[in-house]
Amino acid sequence: MNYHPTAVGTIEKISLPEYGIEGVPAKVDTGADSSSIWASNIVEKNGELSFNLFGPTSPFFTGKEVKTRKYNHVTIKNSFGHKEVRYKVHLKLKISGRTIKTRINLANRANNRFPVLIGRRTLHGKFVVDVSKRNQATGNHRVLMLVTAKNAANKQFVESLKSKGIEIEQATFNQLVFNLGGEGNRITISTTGEDLSDFGLVYFRTSKIKGQSNVAAAIALYLSNRNAPYIDRAVGLCSDPDKLFQYIGLSDNGVNIPVGVFMLPNLLKDSYERLVADLGSPFILKDTQGNRGENNYLINSRAEFDRALRQAEDLGFWMIAQQYITNDCDYRLITLGGQVPLVIKRQRKDDSTHLNNVSKGGKAEIVEASSLPDVLINQAVMAAKLFHLQISGVDLIQDKDSKTWYCLEVNKAPLMYNGAFIDEKSTAFANYLSQKLSN
Repeated sequence: MNYHPTAVGTIEKISLPEYGIEGVPAKVDTGADSSSIWASNIVEKNGELSFNLFGPTSPFFTGKEVKTRKYNHVTIKNSFGHKEVRYKVHLKLKISGRTIKTRINLANRANNRFPVLIGRRTLHGKFVVDVSKRNQATGNHRVLMLVTAKNAANKQFVESLKSKGIEIEQATFNQLVFNLGGEGNRITISTTGEDLSDFGLVYFRTSKIKGQSNVAAAIALYLSNRNAPYIDRAVGLCSDPDKLFQYIGLSDNGVNIPVGVFMLPNLLKDSYERLVADLGSPFILKDTQGNRGENNYLINSRAEFDRALRQAEDLGFWMIAQQYITNDCDYRLITLGGQVPLVIKRQRKDDSTHLNNVSKGGKAEIVEASSLPDVLINQAVMAAKLFHLQISGVDLIQDKDSKTWYCLEVNKAPLMYNGAFIDEKSTAFANYLSQKLSN
């Protein structure tokens, strides 16, 4: 039987009838050759592939294991230059009322706005794309207005817009929860669980949160990385990225970071049990703008948690909670113009502290860059480029049990003229300056 091609929009809601999953937002992209779907826990063993559709942070995750012997794979190089295996399987998809069987790549789309991408091969001969058509059920016609506080003026403004046919909702910055790393970054509204990137437009009513704009800039970066529109674009300008902004940028671009959670103080103070559940115990609490190990706490109990929050309130800084990485040392990779001429290994003085910083009594030694895996050198260079830094210090750490590497921070002022090994740093910097002058 011959079918006429079915018209679809650039955004559709699809179903996976074999698994009882419905209403999954999908991006229809004629610029992509293949289709892909978010999958997790992918294991290949004895000629069988097993996986979960979507990830634990997805509302479409069921935890049901899918097994198949009909698959193939391809090896690709990612943006850091190391190889990854991608698997391709057959799945039934229902798109715009039509059920088809298609080959689809399994991928980690945790940081993508749409968990499913429909490419040309799936579309060919079956669907035509009408760029004027959007599936309105996706929620992309809704506006989210972010405000510092809900008050009578804001409420009146929202009601006025609603009377003119605009579907608009408002939320405060205090209601937002930032989940970082792990299965992917997510910024959600605590009262509804909705992801900010699910709205058709985010309107920053103000970015002045107690005089700080980095939280708004971090949200703007998150939205921009998911092609989710927001206004005003000026909110996304961040001249001095703090840890929150950095972690969103790093994780969204494939750099592994410790799992973390950020909330403004009103939510954070009542979240100890949740943090233990998400991060384990002990976990780290640290100043989003701290440096040299200042205001960095290892939290073992509720009492320590409350004490750290009181100090943060007294001194006027905000804190990010983060998984504690068991370690023997960490490494600072000095990047100069896309190269790593110097690597400093740092190790804490004893078990009285969890910090390896030299400023906290740690000892340091210079090691050869060649002693580290190439992927880490590439990650350090990539991390610096993400934040447009020609001079940086990228801090990396390895979990002593799992052997997993994580990026802790990207420093734009990596103590070039003080701290440890001043002569070696000045030599590397002099060589870099000479190179720049000769170009």
